[in-house]
Amino acid sequence: MQKFIKLFISVLIAVFLIFSDYKFSYLDTLKKYIATLISPIYLVVDLPSQLYAWIDEQGTTKQVLLNQNRQLKAELMRLKVDLQDHNALLLENQKFGELLKSHYRLDKENFVLAHVSSISKSRLKKQITINKGSTDGIKIGQVVLGARGILGQINQVTPFHSTMLLITDPTQHIPVKNGRNGIRAIGKGMSSKQDKLMLRFVQQGLDVKLGDIFLSSAIGSKFPAGYPVGRVTHIEKKANNPFLTIELTPSQSIESLDLVLVSNIP
Repeated sequence: MQKFIKLFISVLIAVFLIFSDYKFSYLDTLKKYIATLISPIYLVVDLPSQLYAWIDEQGTTKQVLLNQNRQLKAELMRLKVDLQDHNALLLENQKFGELLKSHYRLDKENFVLAHVSSISKSRLKKQITINKGSTDGIKIGQVVLGARGILGQINQVTPFHSTMLLITDPTQHIPVKNGRNGIRAIGKGMSSKQDKLMLRFVQQGLDVKLGDIFLSSAIGSKFPAGYPVGRVTHIEKKANNPFLTIELTPSQSIESLDLVLVSNIP
């Protein structure tokens, strides 16, 4: 009976306190003090779970960053490759544009565009290999042009590659005429490591000046007429020689040469 009375009184007090707190908020201050006192206990109890969550988050974040880093590196590499392809295409278009804006005009049916595969130069042999052959319609004797003038003539053909002798090869002869006044001569490659032509049969007293441009004349030759061949860079008069010693620098340099036109014009 005594235990029942104690329990009843305790329940009554609890009910009274709950009602008083609900109705009049008398215990708010007390609850704040108690919450402040026991907050460290909550912190200590919750610390292991907080620590585990932090470690897990750090590991996940690091892995995410590593994955993102790998993806960004792969994307950067792809963009670099795309940029190289883009630059190469721009450069090739620029070179092709230079060919189309050259000193001569060709219909698209009258030439084959080719890439230079290799350049071979020595005192006695000067030639270029291109990546087009008989399967592309290339034939021996066709003229090869650069953006600024005649390069040479096809002398060897395989199904997929062709070789041309440059006009500076010592075995090459090309009839030319002065674009300024029509004086005719024969251009011949020189036996030297320089890319030069010697003009033959120009008599002393004829009007030839430094800087004159000589064009192909097509007389007795397979080279078509009117194509730039070279510019006069040296003139010399020698005693006991009725002819001038004249050197031409080819209009078309082979340095950094990449694209050429193989002409189908007879």
